[in-house]
Amino acid sequence: MKIKPLTDKEKTFAQLFVENMFSNDTRTNTDIAIAAGYAKESAHQRAYELTTYKLKPHVVKYIEELKEDFRVRNQITPEKHMARLNEIHQMAKDKGQLHTSLNAEVYRGKVAGYYVEKQLIKQEETEEEVEKKLQEIMERYDLLTSHEGENDKK
Repeated sequence: MKIKPLTDKEKTFAQLFVENMFSNDTRTNTDIAIAAGYAKESAHQRAYELTTYKLKPHVVKYIEELKEDFRVRNQITPEKHMARLNEIHQMAKDKGQLHTSLNAEVYRGKVAGYYVEKQLIKQEETEEEVEKKLQEIMERYDLLTSHEGENDKK
């Protein structure tokens, strides 16, 4: 798949989107689209499109690159994150503010991508139906690797 070049508005949206993720202020994706220069009337739809891989894979990939760049520049690692959690735990414990401080740090970790929410959904489908859906998803998003030419190397 050929990656399309980003427009100036797409770049601006991606940059504002990532800044918003790592900010104390929370703006909606629609607000971010408006700030990036999209028309108010269509901003909600543009925001949806710009954050949907199937519709705008080049924008979503750029957003992921910007997020990783932020993590690297700010040296957010699991080890440092855990050390910071421990430091805040100790400070909050000493001040009797454990809930507030720990809660803030958990949110910091979520923003950095260290927490994943999982939900258990009761499945009414057979294993074969689930396998078929998984195969369709993998093909749709180009998740299968091509093994063409492997026999040529032998």
